[in-house]
Amino acid sequence: MIKVIINEQDRIWDSSQAGWLNGTIKELQKAGEPVCVRVLIEYGDINLCLSAGTCNNSGGGGRPLNTHENKIVEHWNRLDVEAPPLNSGKLVAFLNQIKTQ
Repeated sequence: MIKVIINEQDRIWDSSQAGWLNGTIKELQKAGEPVCVRVLIEYGDINLCLSAGTCNNSGGGGRPLNTHENKIVEHWNRLDVEAPPLNSGKLVAFLNQIKTQ
């Protein structure tokens, strides 16, 4: 399962949610509101929470990443999803690509 949380709204991710994600982020940015996006990924041996935007981060999960989690984090970093300003296109690309991995 992949869940995307934008501020207080959340959805289980599939590619049909791209319009919701893009629209929500753009509306918040246009209104000058801070945007926090969290991506929760849970399947098999993967249990990750990645965040971008203006989120209050509480730190890591306290355990080392396994091989699969590390690959996902590397992909997140390679796409530079966290780089300001928050780019919904990068986020959608990341989500669609990890869905197929």
